[in-house]
Amino acid sequence: MLDDVMAALDTVLPRLAAVTGTPGVAVAVATSDDLRTAATGFADLAARTPMTAGTVAPAGSLTKPVTGLAFMQLAEAGMAGLDTPVDQVLPAGLRGRSAAPATTAMLAAHQGGYSGDIITAVAPTAPAEPILGYVRRRHETGRAVEYGGTRPLVTAPGDYSYSSFGVGVLGGVVEHLAGEPYAARVGREVFAAAGMADTGIDDGTGNTGGATGYAAFGDWCLPSPPLRTAAFPGVGMHTSAADFARLLQSLLRTTRGEPGLVAPDSLAAMVRPRVARPSPHGVRSFSGLTLELADPELGEDWWWGHTAAFPWGFWWEARVWPHRDLAAVAVGNRWDMARFHNPATRSAPGLAVEWAGRWAVSGPPSKLPDMDGRPRWTGPRPTPESSHWMGVLVGERTHGLLGVPGRLPVTAMAAGARSLGGGDADGWDPDAFGRGVDQARAVAPDPAALGVLGRELGPAAALWMLECGAAAADVTMPVGFYAGAPR
Repeated sequence: MLDDVMAALDTVLPRLAAVTGTPGVAVAVATSDDLRTAATGFADLAARTPMTAGTVAPAGSLTKPVTGLAFMQLAEAGMAGLDTPVDQVLPAGLRGRSAAPATTAMLAAHQGGYSGDIITAVAPTAPAEPILGYVRRRHETGRAVEYGGTRPLVTAPGDYSYSSFGVGVLGGVVEHLAGEPYAARVGREVFAAAGMADTGIDDGTGNTGGATGYAAFGDWCLPSPPLRTAAFPGVGMHTSAADFARLLQSLLRTTRGEPGLVAPDSLAAMVRPRVARPSPHGVRSFSGLTLELADPELGEDWWWGHTAAFPWGFWWEARVWPHRDLAAVAVGNRWDMARFHNPATRSAPGLAVEWAGRWAVSGPPSKLPDMDGRPRWTGPRPTPESSHWMGVLVGERTHGLLGVPGRLPVTAMAAGARSLGGGDADGWDPDAFGRGVDQARAVAPDPAALGVLGRELGPAAALWMLECGAAAADVTMPVGFYAGAPR
C-alpha cells in the first residue's frame, strides 16, 4: 500500500517545502508491519546539513501522549485510576490549597483547572529543576507564565483549557508513583520498549542536539532561540519522524488487539472523546487522554494523534487512522513569526500527513504538477530597519510571552541567518537585530509596555508584518490573547 504513497511524497515534498518556505521537512508513514520515510531540504541552512527522517528535533506537544502512555502503564499496574483525585497520587500538599479537586483523567484531557499556557521556557544552560519541585513552585506562585503572570494559574476544573502545565502535573504523578525520575521512566518503558533509540527527554541532564529551528520572516530564516522547557512531561521530548512513527506503529498494533506499550483497553480509553476542543474551519474535534481526536462521525476516516510545536522553529503533525491501519508523522523546521501560528492546513508537516492519509485510500493523483523544488516563498529583503523589527519581535516573544530572563545569544543567532531562496542579504544588520532584542527585553515581560513598543514601531513595521505573512498589522499579536491586553 505504501509504495505509491511514498513515491508521490518523494515527488511532492520538495515543492511543498518550497511553497511553505520550510528549510527542511521529514515524514514517516507506517502500517502495522511496514515503515517508510521521506525527507527534503536542510536541517541546518548555514551548515547545509540535509534533513532526514532520522534527524532529531524538539517535538513539543508530541510529548503529551508519551506522558499519557506512561500514566496508563501505572494505572494498569493498579497504582492509580482515571477517577483518582490528583492530590492522592502526588506528595502531600504539593498543589497547595488553591487548586480545585481534579482527577488524573481531567488532567490528561485538559480539564484539570489550569490556564492554557504555551510553554515554560528557560535557557539551555539554566539549572535543571525536577518536575515535582517545578510543579510545587508554580503552584506557590499561582500565576500563569505568560507576560509575567497576568492571569491566575488555577481556574475552575471541568471546561477544556489546553495546558502544557496540566500535563506536566500528570508527569509529576508518573514520577511520584514510579519512584524514579520521569525521563528515566519513559526512556525505559516507552522509548526503549517501542524501539525509539534516538529519542529522549530534555530535562536539563544532557544535550539532545539535532536540527536547527528557524523563526521565519518571509524567506528570511533566523535560527530560533535556544530554549529548554521546565514542564518537560508536556513538551520536552526530542525525537525524529522515524522514531515517533515507531511509537505510532506500536499503537497501531495495539488497536488490532495486540498488547504493546499499553493494553488494548487502555488505548481505547485514551482515544475515547471526553470533551469538545476548539477546531478551525468548523470541523468538530475532541480531546481524549493526552490525544487529539477527529470527529468519530468520520467513520472509516476517523483519526487521532496530536499537532505539536516548539518555539520558535518547529511544527509537527502526527496522526493514526486505526480503520486504515495507517499512521503518519512529519516535522518541519519553520515558524512563521509574523503569523505566529502554523495550522495543519497550511504547514508543510500538516499537509504531508494529510495527503499521506488521503492517498493511502484513494491513491495519489494520476498527474502531479512540476515539482522542481525551487523556493517559491518570497518576502521583503532584510534592511537595517527590518533587522531591528525582527529583533523586537523575537525579544517580545521570548522575553515577554515565554518569560526567559537571560540575554539570548544574538551573535550566534544572527550568524546563522539565511535567505531560503538565496536572495540578497546585503541589508541584514546583526547589530540592529541585537538592539531590537535588547529593546524588548528591557521592558519585558510587561504586556502594556511591550504593546506600546510594538505601536511605536509605526505603520512601516505594520506593513512589513503583512508582507511577511501576518494575519493582521499587529506586531505583538500574542499579547491580546495571553495577557488580555487590548490589541
